[in-house]
Parts: sequence; structure tokens; C-alpha cells
Amino acid sequence: MEFEDFLKSQIQSGKTNWNSKSELIRAAKIKVNGQSNRILKRFEKDFSFDAALNIKNKAIKKYFGNQIPNSLISVEGAVNIINQELPKNLKIGETIIYNRLNDTKFNTGKLKGQTLDNQVSKTKNYNVNISSSFQQKIDQINSKSEKFYLNIEDTQAGNKCLRLKIYKFNKSENSTNLSKKIISGTKINSTFAPNEDSIKVIKKLIKKNT
Repeated sequence: MEFEDFLKSQIQSGKTNWNSKSELIRAAKIKVNGQSNRILKRFEKDFSFDAALNIKNKAIKKYFGNQIPNSLISVEGAVNIINQELPKNLKIGETIIYNRLNDTKFNTGKLKGQTLDNQVSKTKNYNVNISSSFQQKIDQINSKSEKFYLNIEDTQAGNKCLRLKIYKFNKSENSTNLSKKIISGTKINSTFAPNEDSIKVIKKLIKKNT
């Protein structure tokens, strides 16, 4: 009855928004077990337990929104970056990132996940032989400007991928040649499957970012 009284007091005082059921049970200084969960179930409609999830989803959505549509992202890297913005008691793991990537309503940019030790997913899209005509298309893209570079790379899985780098430029600090510009970093550094669809996406990115 002590836990039941605790729940009633929380409802009466308006303290109904909790990060999880376990957090609410522990706040009553009792153990999380079958008995406490059964009692809580009777009052569950009076509480909201999605506060933590909403905060996590907002942070993940922000990270996804900053990525290039249709690109591969490092799941482990995403976790590390997102956790830097989350409170200590709301850290996320890789599982929730994979779940959100698989949720087409959430993952509107159609991102795909990769781990740091598997830089490109082992799919048939990457297990291809690069033809001479495809190589010529890459060479043609690279010949248009020094502001970007498109390269064919080997993946750790033994396949092929395209890596696009679009550079940032600043004016040189050389007093005798102020008009000269120098590379100051990269705007974009992403990998794509080596196919015609990727070429179309890459051309759009180059046009938008140079």
C-alpha cells in the first residue's frame, strides 16, 4: 500500500511526467519487480513515461538532419556525437540508432548505418567491378574544379566505394598574393555506392556546395 499511496500523491501533486517506469518505482524507494510493476499498471494511464525518449529522439533527429541524404553514417560515431549533447542520465547506445535508421518516418533522409570497423555495409551495391566508362565519368567530374575530389576507394570488406570530398577555402594570408585561396578543411567527406544513382546525387551535392 505504501507504493500505491506514493503513486496517488504524485498524481495529486501533478508529478506525472517521468523518464521511465523504473525511475518512478525507484523514486518510491522500492525495488523494481513484478509486484511493483503490477501496482503501477493500475495507475499507468495517469502517468507519462516518454520524456526521456522525446529528448533522445530530438537529439537523434537533429543529427540525422545534419547528414547528407542517402549517405552512410558511422553508427558508433553518431552515438558518440549525440551523447555529447545529452544529459549523463540519458545516454544512448547503438541499438536506438539502428532502430531509427530503420524507421522510414523518422529517417526521412534515407541514411544507412555503418560501424567504424566496417566502413561500408557489405551489400551487393558495393561488390562491383569499376568499368572504364564509369571511371571516365569520375575523371570528368574531377576535371571541373579543384574545390572537390571524387575518388574510388577499397572498403575493408574488399569492395569498392566512392568518396566525395568538397573542400572549404579561405583567402591566403600571404601579403603578396591576397587573392590566392587555401584549403581550410572539408564541407563534405562522405562515401557512396559506386553506381549511376550515386553519380546523380554527387553532382547535385557539388552544384549545391560549390
